[in-house]
Amino acid sequence: MNARKLDVYLASRFIKMIIVAVSSFVVIFVSVDAFDHFTRWVDKDVSPGIFLEYYFYGLPYIIVLVLPVAVLLSSLFLISSLSRRNELVAMRAAGISIPRILLPLFLVGALASLFELGVGDFIVSNAIYQQSQVKRVQIDGQEPINYSRRSGFAHRSPGGAILDIGFFNGETEILTDVTVEWFDDSSRITRRLDMDRMIWCDTLWTGIGTVDRVFGPSGALVYTTSDSLPLPGITETPEDFGSRQKAPQEMNFIELWNYIKMVDAAGGDSRGDMVEFYLKILFPLSNLIMVMVGAPLALRNPRSGKASSIGLAILLAFIFFSLLRFGQTLGHKGALPPLLAASIAEIVFVALGLFLLTRASRT
Repeated sequence: MNARKLDVYLASRFIKMIIVAVSSFVVIFVSVDAFDHFTRWVDKDVSPGIFLEYYFYGLPYIIVLVLPVAVLLSSLFLISSLSRRNELVAMRAAGISIPRILLPLFLVGALASLFELGVGDFIVSNAIYQQSQVKRVQIDGQEPINYSRRSGFAHRSPGGAILDIGFFNGETEILTDVTVEWFDDSSRITRRLDMDRMIWCDTLWTGIGTVDRVFGPSGALVYTTSDSLPLPGITETPEDFGSRQKAPQEMNFIELWNYIKMVDAAGGDSRGDMVEFYLKILFPLSNLIMVMVGAPLALRNPRSGKASSIGLAILLAFIFFSLLRFGQTLGHKGALPPLLAASIAEIVFVALGLFLLTRASRT
């Protein structure tokens, strides 16, 4: 049996199954979401064009979310199909080992991981933002946000402070009706600063008409007022307030890494952001890991039906995402180091996959 032809045959079938599975999940996801918001679409008189544009921008996120489950389901389907058609028996009779049979599936899983890494890092965040703009402007009928002149918004400083801003004027570089709050590791407020204005002058913010409250550990309060107070602890520039502030989940690798360095330099807590950084790297690997688990697991019961495969895929996906969320929560709370917190699900499933692959290789 020609090994190259076999690799192409298995890889092509696997890829086709993944495409069908992803497409099915996308259709289900969009259909459920559309029916859930059907009344809203009708009330807003949403045209088919706007409807399609809204979900077009949502496609990258849906694909990134369902791709690992599609890979897992496809690996189960493929092995079961090979067994039912006695192709698996023929391969083994030709002297081809189980790891060699599964090699093209692993290669496809690795390519899926690279694909998800690229899409997740460079496309998803911008697509989500564009989708939110379609909803805000074309569906809800609101004005686009003018980041150079806006009111009533909050801003998270790299140092951990939260700024509640009444109005920002990018032309004059002045913030009005500003409240700044600092917190300790247990989320207890340690300082609150209320200002009539914040003025940008000589690369430094200055508070005008300030009321400064400092809260001691025992609850003691130190209260001071000042007509003018320099604010070296607020390191943002007017350009930072005049641009859309991305959440860590929306940043690509470079943006998030630079943000983490800025938080560390300002003395802030970057543990949660480090968890998100490692998740950006590790989550795409779940596609390869799903092949490691799904293919050898199907070999243990090769003639299982489609219903059994779907049920098993849903169960494994639920366990994987539960572990992922569990580790993410512990990492944000500082209960686990960021790298370990971000990799709990991968560690468990890699161990499971290696165990199943070892067992399958012995049969």
